[in-house]
Parts: sequence; structure tokens; C-alpha cells
Amino acid sequence: MNESDIILSTVKEQVNIEDETTEFDSDIRSLVNSAFFSLYQVGVGPSKPFFISDTTTWEEFVTEVPKDVVLEYIVLKTRLVFDPPATSTIIDAYKDRISELEFRMNIEVDNGGGIADGG
Repeated sequence: MNESDIILSTVKEQVNIEDETTEFDSDIRSLVNSAFFSLYQVGVGPSKPFFISDTTTWEEFVTEVPKDVVLEYIVLKTRLVFDPPATSTIIDAYKDRISELEFRMNIEVDNGGGIADGG
């Protein structure tokens, strides 16, 4: 299993934490799980809430939404709590992007995988 396949490792990398650094793993894992629960509530992902462990892979999260979009969403949600930006302008930009991603992912799911697919 490649470290880039493990959700926790991928998110840690995106929030600038070395994979070998484990003292924040429980905090990051909790924030990632919260973000996945938010995705569940907007209709993205499996029919039951999805939660990760230290070794959960991206392949285990099945959704119509591309992985990179889900990753961006989870990273932004995690950063806002774990390492918030110093200025309110950037915080507002993160929040706006999170809202846009939620909206677009929800449309993707409602369309059955995209407008071009005839959904």
C-alpha cells in the first residue's frame, strides 16, 4: 500500500505535517472524520457515514465525485480548525470555497455523475 493511498497520510501532507510525525494524528483523524460526515450529510459518498482509521485508503471511499475534489474539501475543512489562516480574508475564502465545493459535489451526486452523462 502506497502512502499516497492512505487518507490520513494524504491529508497530513496537504496540511504540511510530515507522515512520520504522529502526535497530531488523532486530531487530524477526528477533523477528517468530521469532514467526511459533512460530505455524508450533503449526499456525497456511501449510504452510511464514512470514518477513517490510520490505514483507511481512498479506494474505500466510494463516490461519484472525483478524489481530488473530495481531498480539497477535506483539507480545507481540516485546515480551518487545525491550522487556521492568520487573516479573516483567507478564512472567508476557505469558507466560500468549502460552500462552493459542497454545492458542486451535491449537484454531481444529484446528476448521477455529471450532466454530460445524461444524469
